[in-house]
Amino acid sequence: MATLQARNELVIKAPATKVWMLITDIDKLPRINPGVIKATGVMNQLNGIRTCEMENKGKKGTMTERLIEFEPEKKTVWTIETDTMGMSKMLTDTRFCFYLEKINDHETRVINESYYTPANFLVSIMNILMMKRMMGKIQGRILNNLKGLLEV
Repeated sequence: MATLQARNELVIKAPATKVWMLITDIDKLPRINPGVIKATGVMNQLNGIRTCEMENKGKKGTMTERLIEFEPEKKTVWTIETDTMGMSKMLTDTRFCFYLEKINDHETRVINESYYTPANFLVSIMNILMMKRMMGKIQGRILNNLKGLLEV
C-alpha cells in the first residue's frame, strides 16, 4: 500500500451537494486543478476515465486517470493509468483522494490526500527534498480554487 504523502483540508461555506457537483464536473477541472489545460472523460462514475492535458513549467503532456473509489457526496479516489509527463515512471500505487464531510447544511470540510510510493531510491530522495512539499502546495491551491468558486 502506498504511503500518505500530502494532506490538506479546508472548510468551505457551501453544502456538500454543491461541492460534490463541482469536484465531479469535468468541464470545471481546469479552473480547479492547477496545470490542467483541458479535461475529457467521466468524473462521476466508478471506473470512469478522465484524460487531462497538462502544462507544468512549460512542459506539456497528458495524464489519464481511473476513478477507483466513488461514494457520491463523500469520496473520490483516482489513480494514474498512463501519462506522458513521467509521473507514472516516478510514482507507483498512486491515489489522489477527495473526502467530503458535511458539517451542517451550509458548510463542508473538504480533505485532499495524495498517496504514492516513489519508484526508486533517487525518487525517494527527491520526494523527501521537494515532491511532498510541492504536492501539498498543489493540494492547497486546489482547495482554495474550490473555495473561491463556491463562496461567491
